[in-house]
Amino acid sequence: MNLSKKVAVLFCVFFIQISTFSVFSQTVIQTNSENKIEDNPIQSRPKLVIGIVIDQMRYDYLYRFYDQYSENGFKRLLNDGFSCENTHYNYTPTNTAPGHASIFTGATPMNHGIINNNWYSRAEDRKFYCAEDQIVEGIGTENPEDKQGKMSPRNLKTSTITDELRLATNQKAKVIGISIKDRGAIMPAGHIANGAYWYDGSSGKMISSSYYFENLPNWVTDFNKKEVADKYIKQGWELLLPLTEYSQSLADENKYEGHPTKNKKAVFPYFIDKFNEEKRYKEFLFTASANTFLREFAEEAILKEELGKDKTTDFLTLSFSSTDYIGHRYGIYSVEVQDTYLRLDKELATLFEFLDKNVGEGEYTLFLTADHAGAPSPSHLHDLQFDSDYLEWSSMKDSLNNFLIKSYGEGKFVSYLSDQDVFLNRELLLQKNISLQEVQQKTSEFLLTQKGISQAITATELSKQIQRTGFLQLIQNGFNPKLSPDVAFLFQSGYMDSYYKKGGTTHGTPYNYDTQVPLLFFGKNIKSGKTHRRVEITDIAATMASLLYLQQPSGCIGNPIIEIFE
Repeated sequence: MNLSKKVAVLFCVFFIQISTFSVFSQTVIQTNSENKIEDNPIQSRPKLVIGIVIDQMRYDYLYRFYDQYSENGFKRLLNDGFSCENTHYNYTPTNTAPGHASIFTGATPMNHGIINNNWYSRAEDRKFYCAEDQIVEGIGTENPEDKQGKMSPRNLKTSTITDELRLATNQKAKVIGISIKDRGAIMPAGHIANGAYWYDGSSGKMISSSYYFENLPNWVTDFNKKEVADKYIKQGWELLLPLTEYSQSLADENKYEGHPTKNKKAVFPYFIDKFNEEKRYKEFLFTASANTFLREFAEEAILKEELGKDKTTDFLTLSFSSTDYIGHRYGIYSVEVQDTYLRLDKELATLFEFLDKNVGEGEYTLFLTADHAGAPSPSHLHDLQFDSDYLEWSSMKDSLNNFLIKSYGEGKFVSYLSDQDVFLNRELLLQKNISLQEVQQKTSEFLLTQKGISQAITATELSKQIQRTGFLQLIQNGFNPKLSPDVAFLFQSGYMDSYYKKGGTTHGTPYNYDTQVPLLFFGKNIKSGKTHRRVEITDIAATMASLLYLQQPSGCIGNPIIEIFE
């Protein structure tokens, strides 16, 4: 072949390669362009996020009552969603306000500042409520100065995942918080919510505060005019199933339950319309119908606020509180609790059907968890040969004070002792020129000599920020240097405040019966599956931030649950 022919052949080969590369490049560019449109993070966000918290729900309720659940409530989440089967609170005390705050901030009380439902204020020498705010007024209450409405999120010191959504969308996203309890609505909704609503136990209405707006939205006023609570109060509370089908529970009448009144046995049916008006609205909280009431209000909020109706993701936080009231009064193995969860399962199924219809199946994402779990009754455990009992706060406070008097002379050395906290009278110690650190240490040593106390640690030690393990680490995570007590202590497993000696149960400890809760994710961008790896409650906010492509809340220490993304 001569030189001219070789050049011609080489030119043809080169031209073919260039043409092929050009076509291939255009295809790749076109494909990548299409993928960029399809995988646009903002466009992949759901229309609506729903964060559901069930107050005092233990993990084992998912399975103790599993056979009696419908296919469209809890089972729908378990079968079609993602379940974290080993989810725990990573701090103590495990109570409602810090629980809701930690779920939505991804922080522990050390950073978000909601150290309990109530705590002692050294500055004001009184018990302080987590959501109280003296500079706002109640909205929807009969008296704007009624403390029921004087609430806000000002005491929450870090941002929430709901705050981050509002900030990222230049406040175009709508955020609404709803609960029976004010703290269950306010903490999740965050600082810049469009509204938070809670139940007024004196009127049976949903109310809010002037922190959010000057007047209730018309749809809330219209809902209140329907007197929905009165409707369910008149119906009373009867068993959903024949009594023989409550085999997962103790007898309907048993000695471990509390009672509605001194003269009323804790047995079905319950008719609360016989109480006077104010009493019946409060008693309504102890019935399963209060969950129905809340579900109806949530659906009204979705419709009237048009949540999930535009291109910007909205967020509804929904906390069912009556499960906690009922659990406290009747205990975790009561027929009342079992019936409550069977009925709540139906409420969830109704809510999911509503979301499918009004937001769109596959267009919303939700998670469901609890703010804490609940303990077995010490009386019940004692009868089963466990080492368990009740402790009396007032006698413990007197004993401690008398112990300190022997060392330091007369005086009221203990300002406050309750809920596994001891606040010392620092002003008195200053006057007497007594070392605070020394008295803290003596207090800790005294507490460890008392029956039913397993751990005690001083604020001085906790302030050192040493990396601890076990239960002391949980105390550390719940310790806020500005707000927390001088000495924190723990009950021994199986021990409880003597208030519940008359029946029922409570929570607040670092033991698994209080820390292990369900955690279920469902909906858009959620695959079905489960993990048995230990997950911490602070991981929820981090996970939702990743799912929504948001900055994590300011104090978040959690990590995204990676199995959801794999």
